[in-house]
Amino acid sequence: MSSNGSYNLTVDGELRYVAQWFEEWSDFQREDFIPYLVSYLSQQAGSAGYVNGLISAMAQINPGQDKPMSLFQCRVKLFNEWCIKWPEEFKAKLLERLEQTDSTFGERIRTELECSAKPMNGCLEQQPETQQQTNAEAAARELADDSEPIGLIVNAEPVMVAANAILVADED
Repeated sequence: MSSNGSYNLTVDGELRYVAQWFEEWSDFQREDFIPYLVSYLSQQAGSAGYVNGLISAMAQINPGQDKPMSLFQCRVKLFNEWCIKWPEEFKAKLLERLEQTDSTFGERIRTELECSAKPMNGCLEQQPETQQQTNAEAAARELADDSEPIGLIVNAEPVMVAANAILVADED
């Protein structure tokens, strides 16, 4: 321990801590860690880019002045501080270590990385314009052929739903 009370960890030590924390985290905490990990793994060397601006909110990680940070939040904050100085080869090392702990999580991260690299901010590939027109014409013909009334939703707002979410209808 140095004279000011702080520890001087090596980057290998920091990586070991992150891997150890990951083993201790619940499935929910691992899910919450995904945007931070994907941001780190997808950024180019020397850049501080973030995935879809999600991580910029992490700069203000403490949700309230009167509420102390949770242990999980402290660990994510440390990860964000440490990973910016890690060598480029640590990306593969970290992902490998996390995959050893949870192979399903590793697959999920690889999928997220593939999706973040594609255009249109998602996994859907853009269809050629002629294919889009053909699909639209077919849908219009199908609607015209139906003799049943068509319902119309007004004032609906787009909502993002996780792939594994369970939706429950409200009785109101």
